[in-house]
Amino acid sequence: MQPNAHERSVHDLGGAPGYGRVPHEPDEPPFHADWERRVFGLLGAVTASTARRPGEFRYVLERLNAGDYFDHGYYGRWLAGFEVLLAEYGVVSPDEMTSAVARAAQLTEAEAAGVSPALRAAPFTARDRALMPSDRPTPAPERRTVRRDLAEPPRFSVGDRVVAPAPPQPGHTRLPGYAVGKPGTVVKLHPAEVLPDSTAHDLGERPQHVYCIGYDARTLWGDDAEPNATVHVDLYECYLTRAEAAS
Repeated sequence: MQPNAHERSVHDLGGAPGYGRVPHEPDEPPFHADWERRVFGLLGAVTASTARRPGEFRYVLERLNAGDYFDHGYYGRWLAGFEVLLAEYGVVSPDEMTSAVARAAQLTEAEAAGVSPALRAAPFTARDRALMPSDRPTPAPERRTVRRDLAEPPRFSVGDRVVAPAPPQPGHTRLPGYAVGKPGTVVKLHPAEVLPDSTAHDLGERPQHVYCIGYDARTLWGDDAEPNATVHVDLYECYLTRAEAAS
């Protein structure tokens, strides 16, 4: 892995050494236990009262501490996120949530102190609006969707060489750390969308054109990567600059 200025977190470890092979079950069932099915069913109920902005639920998962993120699987991660959100939004008080989690896990009083929502996730990061891309009003969509119609044409075209510098400030982003500073090629234009880096932080929609960027695997992972392989990453326009300008 090449070092870069992007701050890596528990959710953003692509290319980081020391984590072993990615587990793969060819015939993996949707749920491994009944509790996972119930957690999936809770998603709509929890997000009806919390995390309704695009990117907000993903952001709470990114803020989880390593134990909650890694130790209980995919739906365990969701459950921890639900617990943090319900406490942060005041749907359930932090003390009530701590007591409920402690009872469910049959923890001692000393152990229960470690399951407080305040200790299980990093705090919500405030962002400087001056460092965000400008907001651009767009027609209100007829249905609930993240897509928007932008009057401005895309800055880049298929075939353009681009690079994504490190984000200017911490918080939620859809720019993976392994792609920061690496040159790639625009291979497709997607419909414009609201910017989750902004909506997750309650800073407005700031819609952006979205591009599929193709990266040579060896550019991302070095000479040990699979030859003649391309990794495609969908990135928002505000992340990108022309590779020639960056160099």
